[in-house]
Amino acid sequence: MLFFLALSALAAATFGSVVLYQRGEKRRLSDGGVVDPRLMLPEKKPAISVKPKKAGRSEPPKAADEPTLETLSRGDIVVDGDDDWLVTGTIAYREEKDTWALHALDGGTRQRFLEVRQRGGGLDVSFVDLVDGLPSGQLLQGLSFRGQSFALDVRGDARTSVDGEVGQRVSSGGVLAWARYSGGGGSLLLVEDEGAARRAFLGNRVPPSSLSLMSGELNRQQD
Repeated sequence: MLFFLALSALAAATFGSVVLYQRGEKRRLSDGGVVDPRLMLPEKKPAISVKPKKAGRSEPPKAADEPTLETLSRGDIVVDGDDDWLVTGTIAYREEKDTWALHALDGGTRQRFLEVRQRGGGLDVSFVDLVDGLPSGQLLQGLSFRGQSFALDVRGDARTSVDGEVGQRVSSGGVLAWARYSGGGGSLLLVEDEGAARRAFLGNRVPPSSLSLMSGELNRQQD
């Protein structure tokens, strides 16, 4: 008798659990909620794919900014035809709002200078050499020098600063009086009076497009 009573109680409990479960399911369905059994599983994190680095290879270095005639600086290379020139230093000139530069160049067996300045809305570029024998005293509006006649273009007073090596006979920085004279065939004569010292640069204008420039970033890193 006790066995049948226990069995009846177990059946009633089981039936009650089934009824409660069915009621719960009906309530979830009536609310519109459907539980995906996959959501009960622990979330899997996506695997991170790491590409192996190839041995013996590295990222290529970024190319250095290429110089222009307006931004030439110590270490850059100026190529004129078959001649390569290393910029060893620069004299920067300033007169009020006007600025220009005279770059000292080393060609291995020859030293010379490259003047770059704005003129008439474009660039005026000239190769010049330091020369001796210029007459002393007032040069006025023109002169004859080494068999050439030169007429005054413009003169003034400028403040200078020096970066790098430009030669002992060239400006060490300060205020100087300057004058530019033009001759035939694009010839040019630059005259500077710095205190009691007078120096002159003789040369020719060249088309800016005839020159090629290379960055001297590696040269500057080795200094």
